[in-house]
Amino acid sequence: MGQIAPEPDTTITPHDPFTRSWDTITLARFLRQLPDDVRVHHDAGDRPLRWVEPSDIDDPTPYLVDHELILTSGSLFVEHADDQQWVDSFVARLVEAKVSALGFAMDPYFFEVPGTVIGACRRHNLTLWEIPASLPFAAIGLAFAKLMEADSARQLRHSAEANRALMRCVAAANPEEQLVTVLAQRAGCVVQLLSPAGRLRHYASGGKGTGLDGAALAKLCAEAVDAPAAGQLVMEQDESGTHLAFPIRAGTSGTRSAAVLGVLELSFAQPPTSIDHTLASTALGLFEVVARQRMAGSFAPTQLATTMLLTGRANLDTRELELFAGSLGGPARRPVRVVALRSQGASPESGLGADVTPLRSLLDTKLVLAEEHGFLAITRAEPVKALFDRLKRAGYVAAFSHPAEVNAKLAGQLADLTAQARGLLGRAREEGRCLDAAELPRTFASLLPQQAGRQLAEETLAGVLELPAKRRKLYLQVLRAWLAANGSWDVTAGAIDLHRNSVRRHIASIGELLDLDLGEAAVRNELYLALSFLPEQD
Repeated sequence: MGQIAPEPDTTITPHDPFTRSWDTITLARFLRQLPDDVRVHHDAGDRPLRWVEPSDIDDPTPYLVDHELILTSGSLFVEHADDQQWVDSFVARLVEAKVSALGFAMDPYFFEVPGTVIGACRRHNLTLWEIPASLPFAAIGLAFAKLMEADSARQLRHSAEANRALMRCVAAANPEEQLVTVLAQRAGCVVQLLSPAGRLRHYASGGKGTGLDGAALAKLCAEAVDAPAAGQLVMEQDESGTHLAFPIRAGTSGTRSAAVLGVLELSFAQPPTSIDHTLASTALGLFEVVARQRMAGSFAPTQLATTMLLTGRANLDTRELELFAGSLGGPARRPVRVVALRSQGASPESGLGADVTPLRSLLDTKLVLAEEHGFLAITRAEPVKALFDRLKRAGYVAAFSHPAEVNAKLAGQLADLTAQARGLLGRAREEGRCLDAAELPRTFASLLPQQAGRQLAEETLAGVLELPAKRRKLYLQVLRAWLAANGSWDVTAGAIDLHRNSVRRHIASIGELLDLDLGEAAVRNELYLALSFLPEQD
């Protein structure tokens, strides 16, 4: 039974919101294809019809798929027609197996449907048809097959026409807006195109459904951005219908590391069909193409503009400020930062666009500059954990400068912000994490990576570090205390419990070992900085 019916794993599940092609065939629709002398003894409602199956065994349910029309010749009822308990049990098992209807034949065993069967079907609410002797089961099966074939052909035509209409949108002057409009019309749903941050870009309604908004839309969008792969849908169901969200990604399809360029959200008042799934998949692929083209379009102008901004000192006039603001995402009142980035781990895809495109999306800015060993960007994106996590998944470490207000004098500040970001990037790479200058102590030492700082400190203090352990520990203790006391012999002696003459003698020895004049302020400053990169026990 059901041997050539659709496979059981193609049935709809809570994790698969798309109904199948057979869901378009229902009992009422199939009944209209049959002769008028098919009599309905009980109508339990218009239910989906997946398959037509003859059966004359006592318990066919282990072999059934859901939503079948079971046809019986009546042979198994010959001995049980008057046994109401047996008939009730048989019908109850069919209902539990999600059988859509029972067809009872009038030949050769019965001339009318037994009352026990009619009563059981009414009690358990199972549709019951009386099949006349003039209508063979084979003819019923053939009628169902023809209906399925006609539906498949119609769906293929509809799908092909819709796909052609979607593809024509790519050549339009405003391809994303056209894609949203055509997809909404063809799928009969609400379609929203959103930025990775959840801002609405385009909206169209082609049906009775209502799209998500507010916190519910923001939550669905965030889940789509964090989806494990391109094309991975996120679903939400509520009283208004079924809502689906797909991440639109750059880079290699199916990889989580590819940057999210946007989110496609569809809201259906009725459960979406397999045709809707096909349309959504086609549209998603086209959105990805258009988004990558838009992001990668012409890099030369923005590369040049970013370079001039980062190196120039001239003030910006009103028109220049408007163009600058138009190149950045985020709220207009939010300050800007310069970000220095380096790719970590796997090699990036070849080509300038492949490198810059994901960073434009991640940082929500067009002002990204590719340098020899990394990238610089001007952005309004706030250096928060969520952004750091997305950058890490995409394979980048980043250093964010202090924020600066967007005004006419900004151009004069960008060079300083660039120096901050570049100076902090070495430490970010060493620690393998993104850093925000505003969250770190504002010192010169904070800009030097720990490993590089320790290496330089070991070179500077080599004469002392090569001494035997006991002598080395004493000299480092004396030097730290003396530098912290700003060269005061008495304060140093009190801090480490040594006689002031001993302190003088040790400092003189240290100067000789290092071949340095400790009387010079610059030398003392250099040693103080070097000691900050050595552990206290050294």
